[in-house]
Amino acid sequence: MDESVGQVSGARGPREGPEALPETGGTAYAYVVDGVTVIELHGEIDLVTVAHAGPLLDAALTCPAPRVIVDLRPTAFFDCSALALLCRSHRRALENGGCFALVCTHPWHLRILRTARLSALLRPQASVEAALSGALLRPGA
Repeated sequence: MDESVGQVSGARGPREGPEALPETGGTAYAYVVDGVTVIELHGEIDLVTVAHAGPLLDAALTCPAPRVIVDLRPTAFFDCSALALLCRSHRRALENGGCFALVCTHPWHLRILRTARLSALLRPQASVEAALSGALLRPGA
């Protein structure tokens, strides 16, 4: 991806703001910061929305040594299908010699990650800047 914003339906020019996914109650779009693809998930991320957001993540993770941050701060709700998407994305990043970071600050979301025993694996960060400056975005991390 380049310095443009992409969404499930394709890429666009310079950052213009997200467009809603069709009838899903959530949005997903991507942009690049310092060579790292940041994918923001907005609204409710459930079985329906994951089916639309998954291809965007998959596209970001298919390049060699992908560096991807998923930002859940704009997410109001997520279910187990979103957890599966995060785990799959983390695994694919590592399989392709890249790295994956998660940004998550909502106490309830963090509690779900702890309860699912995914906090140690996904190591949520407080901001995109924190993820960019940390060791999480070194390949194999």
